[in-house]
Amino acid sequence: MSVEFFRHEAMIPSPAAVAAVRNMWETEDGVLLCYGTAANTVLEAVDDTYASGCIYIKSLTAGTGVVYINVGTKASPDFNAITNS
Repeated sequence: MSVEFFRHEAMIPSPAAVAAVRNMWETEDGVLLCYGTAANTVLEAVDDTYASGCIYIKSLTAGTGVVYINVGTKASPDFNAITNS
């Protein structure tokens, strides 16, 4: 089995965050990592797209962000904000 390594510094930068969700990492199980400015409810409305454990990074104009994780399933996603407690 061949293992491929990627040099992150050589990668082309991703486009800026917009209201449409941009997928960064997707597997056969669904999207695992994505980002954008869309509300959390946008992700919940899309069934059979986001894998269980998917992380959504919501980029805010104020220079801050909110990170969500899918605690549901691919068939029935349920994104919850990750908070520091």
